[in-house]
Amino acid sequence: MLVTMHETGLPQLSAASPLLFSKVKYILTDIDDTLTWESSLPTKTFQALGRLQGAGYKIIPVTGGCAGWSDLIARLWPVAGVITEGGACFLSKEQDGRLRYRYWDDPEQMQTNKIHLLHTVNEVLKDFPMLKLAQDQAYRLTDVAVDYAQDVIPKEVTARDQLLTRLHSLGVQAKASSIHVNIWQGQYDKYAMAHRVLTEHYGLTEDEFQDSVMYVGDAPNDESMFAKFPLSIGVANISQHLDSMVHRPAMITSLSGGYGFAELADYLLGQ
Repeated sequence: MLVTMHETGLPQLSAASPLLFSKVKYILTDIDDTLTWESSLPTKTFQALGRLQGAGYKIIPVTGGCAGWSDLIARLWPVAGVITEGGACFLSKEQDGRLRYRYWDDPEQMQTNKIHLLHTVNEVLKDFPMLKLAQDQAYRLTDVAVDYAQDVIPKEVTARDQLLTRLHSLGVQAKASSIHVNIWQGQYDKYAMAHRVLTEHYGLTEDEFQDSVMYVGDAPNDESMFAKFPLSIGVANISQHLDSMVHRPAMITSLSGGYGFAELADYLLGQ
């Protein structure tokens, strides 16, 4: 069922001119609650990824999810690569089938930083017994994730916000996704690595970012992408976060999560 989203103040995707997207070749997208919905990947969404790839689009998920999870996605999904752990690393499949890891910085130093950061976060979490490390923490190479809404049910929004305030007071980089608080050390984020990948790996110019790259997301940790890519789309469930966001997407889908992404694929492919 289509939901009218006029109360958000964002134009609906269905009202956009198809000419606006005529030069798009690269689709960067968040995963949790953008490609997924209610803790699963809808069949329509996976099919949409395959249809888009078959039509020549290069799809690059950009996620705060762990490198272990992203490794599987980069190898087996119909995508060109995955930017993982909030911009720490780009995983791309080479023509010979091997998977290549490109880190933001020296990988050994990034992993050492993570160990120190994990100690700091564990100390802070003693004051937040309702929160816990994400279950995928063991598969993270460079960052720390705290679960507030994935396996923590009901979601702990107040504790999340208090944790963010505490971490920021310690000078730690931290942002909330729809399920985790992602915590890292280093001057990078989703956009910084996306910029590096698009310019160094694919050879795009800054001007080409304006009309050949699209970004799709659902949460405040997507703001750096919404700020930089004019062709940005929020899936419908982003509406719950808009009041707290400075940088919003340019338009919004009628459906939530992966169903909204499939709606976008239908629009781009004219079906």
